[in-house]
Amino acid sequence: MAIYFSSKDIPELESYSIKERQLKLEEAQKKFTAPEKLILNILKLLMLIPPFFYFAQQEWQYFVISFLFTLLIFFFIFTPVKLSFSRTKINNRNKK
Repeated sequence: MAIYFSSKDIPELESYSIKERQLKLEEAQKKFTAPEKLILNILKLLMLIPPFFYFAQQEWQYFVISFLFTLLIFFFIFTPVKLSFSRTKINNRNKK
């Protein structure tokens, strides 16, 4: 299974412009199933809870560290999972 960090890495979308890729990804994301949406929303919660927790307690050094981890999680876990889910929807549409 390939890991995609950008929409231009997806073979089905590499011939399109940036705007067209965004539109295709939006269409694919509208077709996500409930479990796929649940997985993405849980990942979002796991990313956002620590920075808000430390921000509320005003522990700035932990806030900065958790914010950096949030960015890492977003770029290295959340985005590849979302693009992987989107690719399956794009493939399903192309097969029909």
